[in-house]
Amino acid sequence: MDHASASGTGLPRRSPAPPAPTDHASPTLARQARALLGDLPTMDAYDVAREIGTTAARVLQFWRGLGFPGVPASQRVFTPADAEALRRSLRLVEEAGLSEGAWRTLVRAAAHSADRLALWQMETLVRDAERRWSLDDVSARLVVLDTIGESIGDLDALAAHAWRRHLLALLTRTERAVGEAGLTPETDDLPLERAVAFVDVTSYTQRTAHLGASALADLVEAFEERARDVVTDAGARVVKTMGDGVLVVADDLATGVDVALRLSAAYADSPVDLEVHGAVTWGRVLSRSGDIFGPTVNLASRLADIAEARQILTDEVTWAVLQAETSAGTAGSPPAQAAAVGVSPGVAGTTLPEREVPGIGAVVPVLLERLATRTP
Repeated sequence: MDHASASGTGLPRRSPAPPAPTDHASPTLARQARALLGDLPTMDAYDVAREIGTTAARVLQFWRGLGFPGVPASQRVFTPADAEALRRSLRLVEEAGLSEGAWRTLVRAAAHSADRLALWQMETLVRDAERRWSLDDVSARLVVLDTIGESIGDLDALAAHAWRRHLLALLTRTERAVGEAGLTPETDDLPLERAVAFVDVTSYTQRTAHLGASALADLVEAFEERARDVVTDAGARVVKTMGDGVLVVADDLATGVDVALRLSAAYADSPVDLEVHGAVTWGRVLSRSGDIFGPTVNLASRLADIAEARQILTDEVTWAVLQAETSAGTAGSPPAQAAAVGVSPGVAGTTLPEREVPGIGAVVPVLLERLATRTP
C-alpha cells in the first residue's frame, strides 16, 4: 500500500478551494446530510489522504468507485465518515491481502447495490406518502425530503441485517455445493450448474404505451412484488428484475421448472391484468457482478422471446435432464406417482416444431405444462 503524502500525487493544490456542493444547500438538505454522514462536507482529497495516511489519488479513486463523477482534489466533498469508510475498505488490502482489482470490484459492488437500494427506498416512501395523504408526486417528494431523517437509523439497520442474512444464506449454499461436488479435476468450464428462468410480461410495450404514472407504477409493482413472492416461496432466487421481466436462478432443475410454471399461473388472478411467458433451461453459468452469464442464460432468454402468452418453454436437453431426474426419483414410487413426469404435481412436455433462434441457431422447443391433478 502506498502511504505517500498527499502532495506526492502531483496534483496542484488550488487556492481558494472550490466550494462543496452542500455549501449552498437548503437547511433541509443540510440537516439530512448531517443525519447521514455526521457532518457537512468540509474535507478535500488532500485532507482525507493526510487523515488516513494514503494519497489524494487513492481518495479520488475511491470516490469514482462509489459511482460519483470525478472532482478536483481540492474540492471539499468529503466528510470524516468518508475518510473512515475508505480507511476500513483499505484494510482489506493492507491486512487481508486483497488484490487491487478485487478491492476495486468490491467498492463498485457496494456502490451499485447502495444506489439501487437508496432509489428503491426513496420511491417506496414517495409512493406511500402519495397514497397516505393523497399528495401529488412533487408534494410527496418534499414530504420525504423533510422527514426521511427520522427513518435513517431504521433503514440502515434493515439493510445491514438483510445483507448479513443473505451472505449467510450464500455461505450455506456454497458449503452444500462444494460438499456435493467433492474433489474434481480443475477445468475451464463455467463453475456453477444451475436452472435459469426468464419470465416476461406479454406485450409489455403495447400494454404500457398509454398508461399514466400511477397506472404504470401499479403494473410494475404488481409484477415485481408477485414475482419475488412466488420465486422465494418456491426456493429459487431473483437475480434481477427489468420492469417487464424477471431473471431467476435455482440450484436444481425441478425447482427452476416449478418456479417458472408458478410464475406463469400466478398472474391469472393478479389485481392488474397481466399475462406472462417465459422459459427455463439447465446448464453451467458464471456468476459475476451480481448477475449470471453463459450460454444457458442466453438460451433461456431467447426461448422466452419466442414463447407465446402463458407459455413456458424449455429445450430438448433440459427436458431430457428433467425426465431423467424424475425417473430416478420415482423409481421406487407407486405407479400412480411414477406416471407423473417431472416435478410434483407433475409436468408434461410437448415437443414443438424446430425454430431458428437468433444468436443460438436451430432449437427444438418443448412446451412445459402442469399435469392436471387427479381427485380420488
